Amino acid sequence: MAQGPLAGLKIVEFAGIGPGPFCGMLLSDLGADVVRIDRKGHGRASPADVTSRGRQSVALDLKRPEAVEACLKLMERADAVFEGFRPGVMERLGLRPAGTVPHPAVPEGPLRAHVLYRLDCADREDAA
Repeated sequence: MAQGPLAGLKIVEFAGIGPGPFCGMLLSDLGADVVRIDRKGHGRASPADVTSRGRQSVALDLKRPEAVEACLKLMERADAVFEGFRPGVMERLGLRPAGTVPHPAVPEGPLRAHVLYRLDCADREDAA
């Protein structure tokens, strides 16, 4: 069982470049259960890539309906989802789940990680 201040949180990461892999590594280091969704056909990260440590990954072709459905199921069970795609990509792929909004504190920029929080988190018993 993971230990740390984020133990018990489930996070879905869509693999990308820039701050995304580092963010996933830090969240995992702090105890979160992070699942990274890699693009199918782009190979796995090198074992020497330190930013890929501490999390499970699954490779999916996000242009296939069954892969989108698998992602949405993962996202339904997650406490947070982050991705570093360009604006509009998640919506175009059909991966912007109902009931989620971009977090207003995330700054704008070309390499930002967009963080999506579940709106029903205020209804959870463990929410502060």
